[in-house]
Amino acid sequence: MEISIRKWNRDDLSQIHKAWLNYCRNVARSDMRMTQDADEAMAKWLTSRFRQPSAFGFIAESEGAIVGFLTARVDDWESVPPVIESRRIGIIDAVYVEDQFRRQGIGSQLIERAIEAMRKDNVIAVETIYDAWNDASARAWHRAGFAPWMVHAYRML
Repeated sequence: MEISIRKWNRDDLSQIHKAWLNYCRNVARSDMRMTQDADEAMAKWLTSRFRQPSAFGFIAESEGAIVGFLTARVDDWESVPPVIESRRIGIIDAVYVEDQFRRQGIGSQLIERAIEAMRKDNVIAVETIYDAWNDASARAWHRAGFAPWMVHAYRML
């Protein structure tokens, strides 16, 4: 089975939309509920993100079918309060690989392609978020060279 990685295009948005919403529905904790307009909101957000000049995405395909995706963007990071100089960073919004294709290095390939694109855009650092309670996700990001910087802690009441 050969996996190819390519840039996203408008025709990919509906499949990204479906996969991302399904993922959100399956990983939501008891304190996380999908909005009634989640389908419409995701479609609108994805279309908006796709149109942003600083945004980009990659698609992983096997035999013509999408088996994974990555969405990202480049932006200027501003500190709050504004006491640290602005810097150009890359932000990986999402990486997703279909269950049956996981643990084959597809996510790593998508991340590496994104990092290559960001280097060409003079990015000095790349950030992302992932579920700290998902050990497989944490290991994948660590293997890709990511480490926690500022921890955003969460306590359910």
